[in-house]
Amino acid sequence: MTPQVDEALVDGMAWSGFDRAVRHLPGGAASVFRSLGLSPEAIDRPGPCTSLATYVRYFEVAAQMSGDPCFGLGLGTMTRAERSGIPGYLVLNARRFRDAIRDLARTLPTLVGGIHLTLAEHRDPPALLWSIVTDVGPSAQFTGHGNGFFVRMLQAHRGQRWRPVRVLCAMPEPPRPERYRSGLGCPVGFDSPVNAIELRRDELDAERTGVDIRLHALLSTYAQVLLDRHGPSACALETDVRMALRDGFALGTSDIEAVARRLDRSRRGLQRALAERGLSFRGLRDGERFALAQTLLRESRRPIGEIAARLGYAETAAFSRAFKTRFGTSPYAFRRADRR
Repeated sequence: MTPQVDEALVDGMAWSGFDRAVRHLPGGAASVFRSLGLSPEAIDRPGPCTSLATYVRYFEVAAQMSGDPCFGLGLGTMTRAERSGIPGYLVLNARRFRDAIRDLARTLPTLVGGIHLTLAEHRDPPALLWSIVTDVGPSAQFTGHGNGFFVRMLQAHRGQRWRPVRVLCAMPEPPRPERYRSGLGCPVGFDSPVNAIELRRDELDAERTGVDIRLHALLSTYAQVLLDRHGPSACALETDVRMALRDGFALGTSDIEAVARRLDRSRRGLQRALAERGLSFRGLRDGERFALAQTLLRESRRPIGEIAARLGYAETAAFSRAFKTRFGTSPYAFRRADRR
């Protein structure tokens, strides 16, 4: 389940290079943008906005028209920070690596709305986690693009030779997984509950030389003005908890104490903050647990017992009973019906 938010919008700068990526197709870039109901004149210019749903659909359409199953990944790895608006220039002019990641997480909505990022330092290893927080729906092409984009943005601060520890992708394993490993330059895991760029803890304090501190301060202030126009996000806490839970299922740390530590809150403080929003930790955890169960049953060939263990059940029978209580059918029957 994803929280309901206003329609997410994407700035024209987020389309930088998208016309060149498809110019070799029959009919050129115009044919791709025509199929989306867009004018190519709106791209690569700050100001004009399109919906996130249209933005995500571009990757699927372009991949289909080009016949390239890794189109999104390829375009993501072509990212240049200096052509990525305010977030890109903040990354280039942040002193410490930790600050660059936090700047990227805070200001990405000025470029692409509906995407939530967080630096999870309590995690081992620490990671930049990201997720779509609107009802756009899953897209393997967009997932590939996002992971490629974020790796290149972090390399803009640390240098081209920098590599993540590992990248986790919230998508099934693609036909050619080796292209992901070579494109991202590190081990890659699929079928993850959340997208994650894993980092080495000792490099978070690494510093970049030659930065423009005044430009960084100016852009940071302007970015906050743009963010304030939309008001504070009512679903920020809920989104943070959901992302911590998704990642926690993979790490075996989905209890309330672990999530509270991740968010730098006490257990009681987190429960109180959720209650003020009419939410409960148990309700959120159950929602994410069963949403992940459905995804794994649909999109992976993992045995039911393995899925149960991943979701924190000591016994497969206990998982099957809970699943049937919630959905009225067993995991086995759900998988068979979905594949039929």
